[in-house]
Amino acid sequence: MKTLENIPAGIDPQRFGDAVTAFRDVVGADNVLETPTEHDGFDDPYDAADSRKHRASLVLQPASSEELQRIVAIANRFGIPLWTTSQGRNNGYGGGAPRVSGSVIVNLRRMNRILEVNEKYGYVLLEPGVTFAELHAHLRLHGYKLWTDVPDLCWGSVIGNALEHGIGYTPYGEHADQICGLEVILGNGDLVRTGMGGQPNSRNWQTHPRGFGPRHDQLFMQSNFGIVTKAGLWLMPQPEAWRAVWLHAANEEDVYPLLDALQPLVLNRTIGNRTTVMNMMAQGIALSRKTDWYAGRGALPAEAKKAMAQKLGLGAWAARVGLYGSPEMMDAQFNAIAKAVAHLSGLTIVSRQYAGDAPAQDVHPADQALGGIPSMDLQEMMKWNGHQRPGHVGFAPIAPLSGADGKILMDVLNRHMAELGQDFGAAFALTPRSMQLLALILFDATQPEDVRTTFARTGDMVREVAALGYGEYRGHLEFMDLISAQFSFNDHALGRLNRTLKDALDPNGILAPGKQGIWPSGDRR
Repeated sequence: MKTLENIPAGIDPQRFGDAVTAFRDVVGADNVLETPTEHDGFDDPYDAADSRKHRASLVLQPASSEELQRIVAIANRFGIPLWTTSQGRNNGYGGGAPRVSGSVIVNLRRMNRILEVNEKYGYVLLEPGVTFAELHAHLRLHGYKLWTDVPDLCWGSVIGNALEHGIGYTPYGEHADQICGLEVILGNGDLVRTGMGGQPNSRNWQTHPRGFGPRHDQLFMQSNFGIVTKAGLWLMPQPEAWRAVWLHAANEEDVYPLLDALQPLVLNRTIGNRTTVMNMMAQGIALSRKTDWYAGRGALPAEAKKAMAQKLGLGAWAARVGLYGSPEMMDAQFNAIAKAVAHLSGLTIVSRQYAGDAPAQDVHPADQALGGIPSMDLQEMMKWNGHQRPGHVGFAPIAPLSGADGKILMDVLNRHMAELGQDFGAAFALTPRSMQLLALILFDATQPEDVRTTFARTGDMVREVAALGYGEYRGHLEFMDLISAQFSFNDHALGRLNRTLKDALDPNGILAPGKQGIWPSGDRR
């Protein structure tokens, strides 16, 4: 056996070695990754190069629920913490790295079966290893008239993204809301099916979201109460046609009245997709390099931003709206949108229409996410600074959908980023009643001080916006305890509830300790 490094704290090396032998018997030697070199694809890719805080001792890659149940049983027997990832592509939030250093990563890439596609009822039953690109290709290959809603990068797990409250941009863009029925292995090793799946001969596991009694699907999202091994997901029927509508605002301050103009249209479903309103930098850093505009250090100055906007044809902000259905229906929706924003001076509207089955090569790259077409183009933004090891971290507070709330959040973000001297992209992702500010903050991961100051500043923003009444929807490993602590009503009653559930469902505390700030009884931090 290879010499194992970074074994879990408090675990005797001989005992850990016995556990590794047992794990190897379950998944086979080829599916036990033991060396740091083999772990490279499972670290936080943007952590400081010289001081990795979140490192695994081992990576296991099971191929079935049965193997996974045996892994959980071994972990319980030896007291080994497990950290489960589907693809482990959660970059900007910690990648596939574990919260507790020394944990054994259980990576589910080999559990990659698409078990059922039902075109009539518009759903798929699949395993966690299936990526957005793979699901899209499967639907196209077999001629299903169903769409995959995709996030910005298509390499991630369909299930993993939904469980982490990830989003896409069609009317099915709230991925967690499309989950209908889960199969879950609890921390005690029990195998459970939620909703109608609790009935062994159910004909409704993926067609009806609630069973008899409480609905448990949400319990296993952004939590560490179980490992999801299968999920039903509702898919969007392919529309007759669809249209990408871009609303370009000329000036920085124009975004706030634009948000107010869009709000009633999103609420009454004139706009039915997951509309995003993004700043110029969110677009420009994916389309160019910093040296195209500026050779100095620090954030891009105003004059360079102006030159970039003119050369690339970008406004200070742009709203990306999707319309779907018959041309007549979309015309009516478009006219309602144009009327709602007619009072906004300097706003320009660009619209492009496509057939419902338009292939990727016929769709403008900027429009593809609205059509459920997977892409990796946004990965280009990591080349913006030309760093040898670029990094980014996410800052993602939720607010009511209003211009006033948007301005409060952007004032905080702009002030901190100006003081930090970092470039960032920002976008508001709209729901009928709320919006997420998605900020991507860039840094140089080869420079420990750059990493430290960027993370410290991001933590400061989490605290500041929490004091103003805004909470994060998602967070990096480093911020999970901090974000959880902001939900402090009644002396942290929500945290106590989560810990009670944790102890009941995972009595030995082996599943992802510390995820979302939820710790087992033996490790109250």
